[in-house]
Amino acid sequence: MKNIDALLDKSGTAYSRWQKELVFEQKKHGKPGRHNREILRKVRNRQQKLFSAVEAGRDALAAYLRTVLELRPEEEIEALPFPREQITPSEFLSPPVELEQELGTAWKNLSPRLASRPLFWLLCHVAWIEQGRFGETGNLLKLALTGTDRDDERRTRNFLRRTGGIVAIRGNVSVFSDCIMARAWWRWRVAGQAAHAADEINRNEAHVALHDNRPAWEELAMLSLRRITVINQPRARAAIVLRLHRRLGEVGKIQKQDVKRVAQEFARLGLRRSFEHTPISELM
Repeated sequence: MKNIDALLDKSGTAYSRWQKELVFEQKKHGKPGRHNREILRKVRNRQQKLFSAVEAGRDALAAYLRTVLELRPEEEIEALPFPREQITPSEFLSPPVELEQELGTAWKNLSPRLASRPLFWLLCHVAWIEQGRFGETGNLLKLALTGTDRDDERRTRNFLRRTGGIVAIRGNVSVFSDCIMARAWWRWRVAGQAAHAADEINRNEAHVALHDNRPAWEELAMLSLRRITVINQPRARAAIVLRLHRRLGEVGKIQKQDVKRVAQEFARLGLRRSFEHTPISELM
């Protein structure tokens, strides 16, 4: 991926501007009304250009994205290798465990630095769209990337979330929880870290615990980034994943509050003990 840093630098400003101009933020603009009617009209016009590109099919959508990112048609995007020739909209929207494992294995050399960049994932999606990984027709792309909701704002936000993250609204946590391909890689990575730090759980068990409970994964991602960063210590995170795995076996489902409660317990424990030198059995 020799040229990806250059593309990130080149398209960064255009990407931020495009996201901000494509959504209507009530916190910033207020509720739609007479005083902001012109702003809303411009936002809707931009959204319609996106929808038209999606509906026109693979080549039109890729060309549209290259234009908004200020990339030339012939400019190469060295994206991550895609392990399957093509996936269906349902596989894209909710990748099964087996597909996430294939993605994680194919992308084993990806660095966390790049994987935490929403623009990196959008660039990969441009290349994957050009390769036809999500289908070539507008109907398939619509089902996968925007959905069929009649509300323009929701369809727009779906596209932004699914292809990189809606940074303009949710910040950097969006790439971990909203971007489907990024989420798959991060879950596979965290599962591997947990298995490496704790003999009591293997990677597949850890991955299933994270994969089968999206609300729990989103809570873990948010707490790791914003609130209880001490749980990013490898042994602490391994113990948390192991705890969630056992909870899944006991009740069949993990709730967001389960993750929050466990993370808070570890935060309190971290004030008294060194995670690095405490046996996993004691952490449990």
